[in-house]
Amino acid sequence: MKDAINKIELNRGRIAKAYLDFCQRHYGGQWVDLVLPKAKAVRVDISLKSLEQCMTSMIEQPGYAEFGRVGGQSSIETLYDRMLSSLHKLTPLGATVMEEMMAAAVSDALENPGDTTLQVVH
Repeated sequence: MKDAINKIELNRGRIAKAYLDFCQRHYGGQWVDLVLPKAKAVRVDISLKSLEQCMTSMIEQPGYAEFGRVGGQSSIETLYDRMLSSLHKLTPLGATVMEEMMAAAVSDALENPGDTTLQVVH
């Protein structure tokens, strides 16, 4: 059980670093340009810590809530394994999951500024 948690934590950090690299290559810095519902364009500054917090709250906690402790660990571990290539780069699935996670996190932050892991600055 502890090994699975350590593997999830390790892959969470690797995915966050890979996504920062992805953003640097695609957007030219440590930010994400998103188009939210209602065609609202938003630029989000990101850090390793903020990505890991978002992954915990937007991917892991719902996974544990839906599948329980053991099932959640298994599904999260499988998802995280599929999000990274053998060279620790994001796979197409990884890029899609991270983009959707960021869009959901930003939408939540804009709708409920006090109840989120992201800081809203206008």
